[in-house]
Amino acid sequence: MEQCGAVAGGDVCMCQTVLPAHANHRGELSAGQLLKWMDATACLAAEKHAGVSCVTASMDDIQFEEAARVGQIITIKTKVNRAFKTSMEVGIKVTVQDVLTKVEKIVSVAYATYVAKAVGAGKIELEPVKLLSTEDHLEHTLAIERRRIRLGYEQVFQNLMQESNKEGDYCDTFEEEDAVSAELTHVQSIELVQPPHANHHGNTFGGQIMAWMETVASISASRLCHSYPILKSVNMFKFWGPSVIGDRLVFKAMVNNVFQNSVEVGVRVEAYNCEEWIKDQARHINSAFLIFNTVNDNGELLTFPRIKPTTKDGMRRYHGAIARRRIRLARKCMLAAKEDKPSDPWERSNQAYVSYSNVAALTHLAAKSGWEITSTLDHIKIWTHEEGDVLSLKVEMQVKIPSHLAFSLLSDFTFRQQWDKHFLTCEVLQAVNEDEKIYYVTSPPMTGHKPRDFVILVSQRQPCKPSEPYIVAVKSVTLTSVPPSSEYCRSEILCAGFQIYSDSNSSCTVCYFNQVTSGVMPYFAANLTGSSKSIEDTALECIKFLELKGRK
Repeated sequence: MEQCGAVAGGDVCMCQTVLPAHANHRGELSAGQLLKWMDATACLAAEKHAGVSCVTASMDDIQFEEAARVGQIITIKTKVNRAFKTSMEVGIKVTVQDVLTKVEKIVSVAYATYVAKAVGAGKIELEPVKLLSTEDHLEHTLAIERRRIRLGYEQVFQNLMQESNKEGDYCDTFEEEDAVSAELTHVQSIELVQPPHANHHGNTFGGQIMAWMETVASISASRLCHSYPILKSVNMFKFWGPSVIGDRLVFKAMVNNVFQNSVEVGVRVEAYNCEEWIKDQARHINSAFLIFNTVNDNGELLTFPRIKPTTKDGMRRYHGAIARRRIRLARKCMLAAKEDKPSDPWERSNQAYVSYSNVAALTHLAAKSGWEITSTLDHIKIWTHEEGDVLSLKVEMQVKIPSHLAFSLLSDFTFRQQWDKHFLTCEVLQAVNEDEKIYYVTSPPMTGHKPRDFVILVSQRQPCKPSEPYIVAVKSVTLTSVPPSSEYCRSEILCAGFQIYSDSNSSCTVCYFNQVTSGVMPYFAANLTGSSKSIEDTALECIKFLELKGRK
């Protein structure tokens, strides 16, 4: 280890030259070794913030974008994004740099959760994270959204499995020629936890368990492809319980399913102390699903043989892999919140990620630097922001009602046509949950054009502490049940919404944002000077509506 230390803001950075002992047969950094470094560095950041020992609770889905080779330098930067009562989210960014070319590439960006361990019988409550930069504030806000996804993941997975049952995809038999029996990929390995594998409290390092899991999963995948598999992603490491020095850890791996150029391997970890070992009483401490591919000498992806489940449990794992793949693909598409994309499909597999993308996009837009003020009235200010071919609008309004009332009124879009002339009709299509609704909106026609319609997702979030804003995020989504109609011109909202800050018990600041295109807000796109009056008029109507409703 060349350098390991703390930097400003409680961040921890580790730099390491990749040595032959860290590499696989291809001369590339072993994924297991990298997972150990990631966990150790993230744990240091967690313990620096907590001031006590911390243990790994989970590590979110990990994607490996680049491989590091012997002689290159790996840099791992970690920081606590947000502290909850006893747990913390730690962000992890891994880069690799070539010492000759100085070119640096991103290997992986991941998020892990750590739990602080109280000393003795005492209780612990973590201090809030000190936010020193715009990026700190951004990650602090989005940590709540990522936590929602973690907590809701199991429900999403179960919904997809039930959906598979209803569609008749889940059956007890499987017929496909030349398919390989899943049982042939079964691998079992045993490790004895020794002092080098554990922290000063005697608990096994989470990163060490991850590394052992990667090893046994790689062997399982190699039995199918008869080659050297490459780990490309991990479907969330979750630790269900601890293990300690002296425990025997049994790792069970098997290929669950194959998707042409990739394979999913499930790994289950069971722990035994001496007494449990004799009685065969296992403790299930961890499970994860690892995704591998393999390449030929030219670096081209190879196709895996098909897999054939031969038991009822094998069929369950086979279909579970399909559900997890749907969630992975949804995550990959939806978490690119900074990209300007057309409307996203609203499906069971991606609902949590579309909601995350909705809130994240608005949060990113609000946090951008370079806003230029174009108009100022007594209670209204208008800013614009240009980036490429996207013109964004920000309207700040001072309103004399409490922030929670403004939030309640602005998050219900059925009120919108009472103050916004660009909303002709608005109806609720789906009340997904108490924080998410999908609306169908129509707008009046422009001269010589059809009226426009929108299908939008409205995500509302209440602040976790007084200094944070209420959020109402808006973006277009696609519903198969509401296809475009010849009567209307279907339009898209890339990113829009409100942030509402409390100023006092009886007043608040409402900030409206919209990424403007000629198709969405033609009254604004025509010419900036002339359109400001229209925007100001709409803002005045909004203030008037809020203050009138707020007095009732």
